[in-house]
Amino acid sequence: MDVILIRHAEAGDRDPARYPDDDLRAVTPGGERKMSAAARAMKAMGIRFDHLVTSPLARAMQTATILRDAYGLKEPAQIHEMLAHGCTPPGGVQLLSKYPADACIALVGHEPALSAVAAAMISPSGDARIALKKGGCIGIGFGGPARLGTGTLLFHLKPGQLKKLRH
Repeated sequence: MDVILIRHAEAGDRDPARYPDDDLRAVTPGGERKMSAAARAMKAMGIRFDHLVTSPLARAMQTATILRDAYGLKEPAQIHEMLAHGCTPPGGVQLLSKYPADACIALVGHEPALSAVAAAMISPSGDARIALKKGGCIGIGFGGPARLGTGTLLFHLKPGQLKKLRH
């Protein structure tokens, strides 16, 4: 199994007046453009996935839609509540256990949860230091089903690096 962790695109600042429910905070127009370019770069690099799963928060769902469009996927992303608030490494592995061991799954979510999940997947002690920037992605490979502490870091791409790689 391979897993691609993708942090949502740049969203507006927290603003209780504009977004009384922060779950509804949207991707900015600039974030949309940057994520679209990043998604095209990911595709051009050969980064692929069989399943696209997203947090139900607006900014993550918008990011998943940008990825779907860039990859030309017909199906919308699957929405999974576990990716919203309180995503934990064991929860991430439990979610991944629903997919075949030879699948590649892209998960779109939030910080600091995705970095914690990545660290726990690649480090038996779970103390690897990873910071996933908005619009960035991390690839982790497993020799079978995903299990904590057994993954191999395949790539860690920041949005600026993806920007330089876009075609």
